[in-house]
Order: sequence, then C-alpha cells, then structure tokens
Amino acid sequence: MAKEFREHATGKNGGTQVFITTHQPYFVDSLEPDEVWLLQKGEDGFSKIHRVSDYEIVKNMVSEGLPLGGLWYSDYFDEG
Repeated sequence: MAKEFREHATGKNGGTQVFITTHQPYFVDSLEPDEVWLLQKGEDGFSKIHRVSDYEIVKNMVSEGLPLGGLWYSDYFDEG
C-alpha cells in the first residue's frame, strides 16, 4: 500500500500530496523516517507537527535495521 501512495504522491510542483493517518505500526514499518509526520497535542490545546526524521535516535536506529513502526510502538517518537 505504501508503494501505491508513493507513486501518486510525487512531491513535484503541482503534484499530489497524500496524508494518511494510522495507528498500525506494521504500516509505519513500510515507510521511511522522512515520510512520517507526527502530530502531538500540546498542553495549550494546539497540535505540533514533527517529521520523524528530526529525531536523530530514530534515524540511527532505522539505519541499523530496526523497524520504524516498532520504534513508534516503543515510544521513541515521544518528545523528551
């Protein structure tokens, strides 16, 4: 499914952009850290958005072969 979405979301000027919400770590396993955005509701009630690739520990662990969805499920995407 991730492959199909990539083919449609070219990212080129005027191209299609696709946002998918999921609670399924197995789907997240099929993505790269720069393809995953995390929305977190702040104490002020407003949401903040972060690209998962901003988390250096996550990028390093994925480069070592750990699955991205497993890292998410293990709370590595949480802010300090």
